[in-house]
Parts: sequence; C-alpha cells; structure tokens
Amino acid sequence: MHIAVCDDNIADRKQLERLLGRESDKRKHDTGVFFTDSYGQSSVLARNPMPYDLFFIDLTEGAPDGLTFALSLCKAGVSAPIVLCSSKIDYSIRALEYETIPANLLFISKPIMTAELSHVLDEAVILQKHRTPTIELRSDMETYYIQEDDIVYAISHGKYLEVCLKDGTKIPVISYMDNFYDQISMYTHIVLLTSRCLCNIVYVDKFTPFKVILKDGTKLKSSPFSYKYLNWSQKMYLAENT
Repeated sequence: MHIAVCDDNIADRKQLERLLGRESDKRKHDTGVFFTDSYGQSSVLARNPMPYDLFFIDLTEGAPDGLTFALSLCKAGVSAPIVLCSSKIDYSIRALEYETIPANLLFISKPIMTAELSHVLDEAVILQKHRTPTIELRSDMETYYIQEDDIVYAISHGKYLEVCLKDGTKIPVISYMDNFYDQISMYTHIVLLTSRCLCNIVYVDKFTPFKVILKDGTKLKSSPFSYKYLNWSQKMYLAENT
C-alpha cells in the first residue's frame, strides 16, 4: 500500500511516519508493506495524487485547510481513502457544514494513538477493497480521471482518440485505439467494435454484425467478429442488473 502523508507540522509528520512504519512491520504478512511519502505542502502532492492508495492529511497553517484539500482531491478523481487528522481544526465538525461528503473520508484525532491508527487503517483497507478504479485520460492540456460507465464511445482520428463521455464531453486523447483498449479491456462494459471504434454496452440500444446504434441515436460501425462480444457483454450487463 502506497501512503501519502500531507501535514504542515513537521513534528506530527515525522511521528506519523514512525507509527506507520511500526504498523507496516506488523501487517507485512497480512495487508502488505506500507510505502510512505511525506509532504509539507498540498501543492506538491496535488501534482500527482493518483498513485497513492491512502492519504493522511492535516493542513492548518494556510489555505487550503485539510478538509478543503481533501475535497479537492476527491473532485479531481481520487477515490482512495483519505484520513483527516484533527488538531487545530476538528475536521469531523467542519464536515457537518456540508450536505454530503465523499464516502472515502475518514477521521482521526491528534495526538494519534497506536490503537486508533490501527483501527482507521483497518477501515481504510476495507474501503480500498471496495474502491472503484478510475481510468486516466490525457489530453494536450488536461488529465481526467473517470470511471468505466463515464465512457459512451471512442473513435480514432489518426494519432488522437475522441472519447465521448456520458455528460457530452468529448476528450481528445493522444493514443491509438489498440493502446487505449489495452488500458481498459478489463472492464466488461467496454466492447471493441473495430480497429477504430469502441463503445460501452450500457449505452447501446441495438446492434447488428455491422452496426451499433446507441440510445442517443449515434451510429457506430461494427464487425461480425465483435458481434459475439456485444452479445456476451450485454448478457453480463443484464445479469448485473437483475
């Protein structure tokens, strides 16, 4: 498990590193070894948060504070558990100001006790097992983190792919179709129709060996080779929802 500690109090940061090191030794034959990276500023962690499986955050010396930063990570697509460590700011109280908060937020109070840390790690491991994986899409200017059913279809245009999302957004991705499909082929809703096109069975209205018609009326070329995979994917999807 790869853990990010983001705390603007260096003493607290070092103390948590030591506690996580001890927990790692205890859990190496169970949940595996912990690899921990520490940050004193949120701006550094915000550049590349996706590799981490778990976050511990406490920021009190400026903007953003810990809760605001955690919510920004969630908005950017982070689905890993985030533990907010309350010190000067009681994040569990602050969270009550919001109508809803993401389900991956956990809370612990400082000073962090070994038993409490062990308990919150147990909770984080459970959340991690049920975590919905995200798909990374990179355009020229931005990186998007989406889920399987955010994708409606994708069409190849030379060295670019146009990936159409359920909200109507079309993202130009620098990739070839075979490389992109390799990245997402483990998702059962995604079907490769031709060497230039794929679609999500969730949004398919009907299909033939040569054509797929989506629920919004979009028509996509298909192939007899893909027909059996469309049938299989549709059966799997219907089984999930019965």
